[in-house]
Amino acid sequence: MEEVVKEETRICFYPFLSAASRYVEEFGVTLEDLISSAVFERARLRGKERVIEAIKDGEVRKPVIISNAQAEMELLSYPFARILVSCIGDEYLVRRYALSEAKAAHEELLASTGSSSDTDIIYEMSEEFGIRVDFIGLSHEHAQMKVQMSFVDYLRFTSNLRDKRWKLVNRGLEKGRVKLGRSEFVRIIQEAIYERIKKDLPLDVPADICEAISGYTGDIKKELEEKRKKFGDADFESGSVVKDPSCFPPCISYILSNLKEGVNVPHSARFAVTAFLLNLGLTEDEIIEIYKNSPDFDEDRTRYQVEHIAGFKGTVRYIAPSCGTMRTYGNCIGNDEICEKISHPLSYYKLKLKRKKKK
Repeated sequence: MEEVVKEETRICFYPFLSAASRYVEEFGVTLEDLISSAVFERARLRGKERVIEAIKDGEVRKPVIISNAQAEMELLSYPFARILVSCIGDEYLVRRYALSEAKAAHEELLASTGSSSDTDIIYEMSEEFGIRVDFIGLSHEHAQMKVQMSFVDYLRFTSNLRDKRWKLVNRGLEKGRVKLGRSEFVRIIQEAIYERIKKDLPLDVPADICEAISGYTGDIKKELEEKRKKFGDADFESGSVVKDPSCFPPCISYILSNLKEGVNVPHSARFAVTAFLLNLGLTEDEIIEIYKNSPDFDEDRTRYQVEHIAGFKGTVRYIAPSCGTMRTYGNCIGNDEICEKISHPLSYYKLKLKRKKKK
């Protein structure tokens, strides 16, 4: 006979909420228990699984919960997953994981339409994230529910949503408030969740704890490396990505030189150099620094564009354009003897680096 599933079942789907944190505290599980007790091995395995699902699928799966014990393990797996991500300390993984958890919560909220607690959880999240809202036409027909929110809050959480329908000029604005459908408001909540999870990571985890859970992080690092290989990072030294500007192809060197000198290079060239440098392993902050001499530099906009190319704002992590595409957009400045042997800027870099190492 199945157990009667309690409140923890609801909050285990939204483990980033304050209510979830309070429950974990009241549960009385210590950090030592979580990382080493055999009782919580299921939670640790599920925590590792959360991170691997984020890497592989871009979304953390929400299991069917049939017992209180299962709900508790699901809830405890979240803090352990955060510890794993923090011990690995990879910026791409932090953002990928935060976005995957946010997308999973978004899908869960959409799927809950029609349930008795549907409006309650949406209202709770509004309170949690400091979003001032009014619910209009509240009834059991939750899909028809409308929300009014302050345009200040609206701008705060839609700044990274680039679809034209999110622009304030395309919304109905009345007395400083924006009216939204239920699904639109849930999409805004996803952005709030993403920011909530991302801002706290990585946690400051002691080295001895990271060492104690190295078996779990080792499996995650393997998946992360496989993901990178799939997107064109193969043949670079694992854990120490080589970044040697002297081996960059002429087209990339030329674009970088223009950026350094403050030349306003075209969008196609910016995309090419950003994707190329990301594929080599540069961080988002390192790439943003390169653009600071641009005459139209806007840090927030540049960060969004770099993160989009890196795959943080969606499921696609872009590869640098081929030589043929570079020629099509006028970004190829002429061939050298290596260019004659390859068809992609990354292949140029790998070949030239290989020759340099032999010398």
